[in-house]
Amino acid sequence: MDKYKHRVSFRLEKRKDKNGNFPEEMPINADITFGGMRIWYYSGYRIAPAKWDEKAQKVKRNNFNSDDVSASDINQRLIKIASAVDDAFAQLELREEEATPATVREEVKKILDEERCTRLTVCQTYDILIDEREKEIKETPATAQWSKGTLTKHKTMRKHLSGFRATLYFEDINDELLAKFELYLIGKRLSNSYVFKSMKDIKTFLNWATKKGYNRNIKYQSYQQRFHDETTSDTAVNHFALTPEELQSIMTFPTHRQAIDRARDVFVFCCFTGLRFSEVMALKRSNMDGDILDTTAQKTRQRKRIPLAEDAMRILSKYPAAPDEDDPRIFPKISNQKFNSHLKEVGKLAGMTGDWIIETQNGRSRTRTTVKKYEALASHCARRTFTTLCLRKGMSPEDIRAVTGHTTANMMMKYVKFDDESKREKMNFLNNSHSHGVETVFDHAITDDERIRLGIPTREAYLEMFEGDTTSVNAHLAVLTHIRGNLDDRANYIKRLPTDKLNEVLEIIMKL
Repeated sequence: MDKYKHRVSFRLEKRKDKNGNFPEEMPINADITFGGMRIWYYSGYRIAPAKWDEKAQKVKRNNFNSDDVSASDINQRLIKIASAVDDAFAQLELREEEATPATVREEVKKILDEERCTRLTVCQTYDILIDEREKEIKETPATAQWSKGTLTKHKTMRKHLSGFRATLYFEDINDELLAKFELYLIGKRLSNSYVFKSMKDIKTFLNWATKKGYNRNIKYQSYQQRFHDETTSDTAVNHFALTPEELQSIMTFPTHRQAIDRARDVFVFCCFTGLRFSEVMALKRSNMDGDILDTTAQKTRQRKRIPLAEDAMRILSKYPAAPDEDDPRIFPKISNQKFNSHLKEVGKLAGMTGDWIIETQNGRSRTRTTVKKYEALASHCARRTFTTLCLRKGMSPEDIRAVTGHTTANMMMKYVKFDDESKREKMNFLNNSHSHGVETVFDHAITDDERIRLGIPTREAYLEMFEGDTTSVNAHLAVLTHIRGNLDDRANYIKRLPTDKLNEVLEIIMKL
């Protein structure tokens, strides 16, 4: 019957843009004609006209499109579509259904397993999300859902996906594929920390695609990441914070270079406020209320009022308001990359030439690299310095968190870095304990009410129960001094605790 006769060919869609120009790459469409009718079926690929063989109706050999899809992959897709068209008309003839543009298109989609709202690849859909967020940042930055840093992160992730498999479709995603992609990233010698965060970014994208209707496959939701960064729980490495002496050196070394002096001022201001670099760069005169800094964290949208220390106020006095601006920013604008570059010079000039060990983990292997301390100096070091110094000076954990915005004690403790002097104090305590006997809460005239609040038994039972357990003994002393309001003593006992016990004590303190 004539209505089942058909022809399929492939050609580029040569459509000009609104400026009258042809795009660099054009869509490859299947041109299906039958019974005096014609329909177009998008192949899912674009190619530059110079790479297209119009006579052979396929991509020229040894070529790639901008998504790094090879000619052979694209041409295989065209062969698959042509075969699906033939099968579609055969099925319609078998069922004696009328061949119409709608029935032919639906049958082709069914044979190709494309009965979904789109045939965009995962990478093409990712482009839609990235374009939307980039437009928000450019046109409505105040209400943009992503920061520029987040946008850059997802652009990089999209490149990794394209390198892994440019022709990936949503229906292909399952636990096995995600595991292969994770191994692909590990194979590129990326750290476990980076890979772990990247896999979370992929889930963020897939959640968006599912919500928007681009994806109907939710198998990705059950995927458990294989590789974790074990170095993040080790405070001996990577958690770089300044000692009081190093901070003093940075504050006092002489310089006549304006760029270096400004970088130092911003860094020291971060050390005395616990603010992120991005938050300091966004500060305006309207954020000042006398000696109180009133600001909202960009990351958590949490409002904070921070009483400023004298050194922080001294820095602010160096940057008077411009008379021709209604609400100027406090500090001159500088990119994070440039700021970190200046910081390394700041550290070098301040004499931070000692060695620092940086440990990275890739898969199951760990690599330790020794660098100079000034080379490890970066903007986030200030936030760790603030948290560490405040805790050492006896500031309560809840007060520190009120400034930094950390939601839990465990999250805050990731920013704490006890220096060698703190460790030496702990070791001296153990030496003294061995020689003179361990100090306990019962050496401080503890009352029955205090003992009950600490949840410990009477003296005889206590000494028997905790004999040799100096960690628990110091934890009880830290809580007791907190109850009594002796912050200096509490700080001394806290410094003697290992990290896991310290987290436990901080949680107890915050509930009292």
